[in-house]
Amino acid sequence: MSDEASSGGRKMISEDTVAVLLMATGSVTITKAQYDMMSALDGTRTAASFQHSLRSVIKKAKEFKARVDDGEKFEAVEPAKKRAGSTVGATPPTTPKKPKATPKATPKSRGKKGKVIEDAPPTNDFENGVEFDKDINLNVGLKKEELEDDLV
Repeated sequence: MSDEASSGGRKMISEDTVAVLLMATGSVTITKAQYDMMSALDGTRTAASFQHSLRSVIKKAKEFKARVDDGEKFEAVEPAKKRAGSTVGATPPTTPKKPKATPKATPKSRGKKGKVIEDAPPTNDFENGVEFDKDINLNVGLKKEELEDDLV
């Protein structure tokens, strides 16, 4: 139930947990001075606002104290069993997926861009003896006339 991003870095815990903590202190009440302290630390809510919102917590703390005083035992939740001790016929453990790598920003090119020649449509004609350079970037920055001279 923790959502720190939307609650300004504050953790949210259940009402029952707060009630047990209040009961554990030995008192199931909160003094006016303590409400004033909450208001001062919060900086936005009044002491009366805290008193109103904590009424249900105090009520639960009193109920829990009465149950404990009557001898009720509370059983903790057992931890999940390890996979290694699984029974026969159970599904085999799966390999956890690797986290995806975050894409890194690529640096922008700082070189000059070649001019696009729009006079003639591109062809796949290799009969005129033109060969492709292994490094295409060699023709970048050449003028139209220089490119035509290289092709003839």
